[in-house]
Amino acid sequence: MQVNQPSNIIDRVIALERELAAVRKKVGLSSAVIARGGLTLVDDSYIKVTDSDGVEILYIGPDAEGKQRFVLRREGGATLMYTAGSAQFGRDFWAMTDSTGRVIVSDSAEVGVGLARPYLPIPLYPRFLPHTFSPDPDLGDVGFWSIDAGLLSGETKLWEGRASISHPWMSVVGVWGWAVDRPNPTYRLRLDGTEVGAWNVNVGAVVSRQGRFSVAEFVGRDWVKVELTVSVSGSGTVACQLLGCYCH
Repeated sequence: MQVNQPSNIIDRVIALERELAAVRKKVGLSSAVIARGGLTLVDDSYIKVTDSDGVEILYIGPDAEGKQRFVLRREGGATLMYTAGSAQFGRDFWAMTDSTGRVIVSDSAEVGVGLARPYLPIPLYPRFLPHTFSPDPDLGDVGFWSIDAGLLSGETKLWEGRASISHPWMSVVGVWGWAVDRPNPTYRLRLDGTEVGAWNVNVGAVVSRQGRFSVAEFVGRDWVKVELTVSVSGSGTVACQLLGCYCH
């Protein structure tokens, strides 16, 4: 019987190629270089990187709800940077954390513009000649800055500064209200002349935080004029001690 040698060799080559392909699948791809073009993953595929202990270090792909996420972890698996969805506000956000997992930088999921963390202080400077008042002469001048209501004409600028607005909210902390007698002051916070918040304090001098006031329309603007003003009805002395102004 005569054997067809060429056909037999071809069959063996084909079988060998199949076996080699099967081995490659089992072994996996150890390294690769893409010289041109790129790598495209479709149909909710994902990229995952694990260390030698099987701990996930990098993940890019869909989460349990099918939304695309990015997670980068430290050695050992602690989160370093990630994207996530906010169930409360219905927006995605990104965040970076410290070694304890505390968020140190993130954008705002609440309003969709600007940062949420970290809070940034805005320095403001007095536009008046301050003095203090003490009900006890033995103590001298102590406590907080104040100003005579008789020196205020209409809405008067008390504090002013410049800031780059990177957050959608702003709050101020200070000593407000009357210091002597019972004037009725109304304080206002203005950005580039636009009133963003106002509060009336018709009580004795109190320390309180006012806000948060929306400044989302100013996000991304530099050298914005930030002003704290007061207008007063009645006579006496008005507390006007600023303790802090923050973007958050």
